[in-house]
Amino acid sequence: MDYKKAVQERVDMIMPDLVSLSDKIWSNPEYNFEEHKACEAFSKLLEQYGFHVTVGLAGLETACKGTYKSAKDGPHIGIFGEYDAVPGMGHSCGHNLMAAMAVGAGEAIKSVIDEIGGTVTVFGTPAEEGGGGKVIMLNNRAFDGLDAAMIIHSANETVVNDISYSKTDILVDFYGKKSHAATWPEEGISALAPVLELFNTINSLRLEIADKGKILGIITKGGDDPVMIPEHCQAKFTVRSFSMKHKFELLHRLIHICENIAAITRTRFEYKLDGHSYEDIRNNPAIEDALADNFRALGEEVMPRRRELGIGCTDVGNVTHKIPALQSYVKVVPYVRGHTAEFEKAVGGPDGHRAIEVGAKAMAMTAVDILTDKELYEEIIKSFNEMKKKYQWEE
Repeated sequence: MDYKKAVQERVDMIMPDLVSLSDKIWSNPEYNFEEHKACEAFSKLLEQYGFHVTVGLAGLETACKGTYKSAKDGPHIGIFGEYDAVPGMGHSCGHNLMAAMAVGAGEAIKSVIDEIGGTVTVFGTPAEEGGGGKVIMLNNRAFDGLDAAMIIHSANETVVNDISYSKTDILVDFYGKKSHAATWPEEGISALAPVLELFNTINSLRLEIADKGKILGIITKGGDDPVMIPEHCQAKFTVRSFSMKHKFELLHRLIHICENIAAITRTRFEYKLDGHSYEDIRNNPAIEDALADNFRALGEEVMPRRRELGIGCTDVGNVTHKIPALQSYVKVVPYVRGHTAEFEKAVGGPDGHRAIEVGAKAMAMTAVDILTDKELYEEIIKSFNEMKKKYQWEE
């Protein structure tokens, strides 16, 4: 049996369902941890296809999964879908397409897995746009037992490899003593002075830290009234690097600078991390190669990963540290960047529907490769172990 042909035919057969799912999510944008309509539509379609469905994973109401296990032994493949929208911009990141691709790929794999052997689980993962849904799910062991995992993101080019920042956001607070600045300034201790000095210090270090990453910040609280010396001021920073190691070096240096400035200015310093850290993505090269071959077999031009595609952060990065996995991209429309009104329009129309078909087929075909090619599976595990050895200091 030509399993790759079979999974393509299954995707063709269910395309009306997948387009309907995508359009429903696109028409009802929901944000971090509020994706109730999307989760329901996603899980209901999996249930319709005969998956064993669980809604509510890792303490998240809008996380779900559908699992199908064949009677034959084999690897456990995870397919991830996202369905949260961009705050204030609807589905300008195209997560509606990613949800449909995931369900389509999962059902296509399910249609042949009884003969091949193995298990497939399709995950609906909430709150990628800053909420860290996959980080929470990973930390709460929702992905335990997976042997390999894939997710395909909508974009303006088809690309298999990926780069992303490791990032941690931090709130820094300085506390002084309030007094009337015009009448009794000598009785006060300004909490704004250390904040201003902190930004001056970071600016003076830009050349020194440029090769390691970025420390970017804003003042979120600078006082209440110019006539009063402020007793509490706050700034928010995002620390980013292509290296998780360098990211943490810069974060610890930022905290150390704050501590010293507080001592100099006689203020009290506190900090807290803001949200979950997103780590740098580490795609599995063996899965990348297989996916690239399948994209080309479907007629896609596979492009190199270029900075012009945009570089951000994703909670998929954390997953790739713990599971052989990848995030790749499928073209919706050329030249149009994500997180724009133009891209939001495109992912809700025919170009987006075409991307669903290509992405679902490519992931399903790659899963067939993993499930049937023992040498490929061994190479995936070998590559993953080499990555872990390279970053052994993190364990």
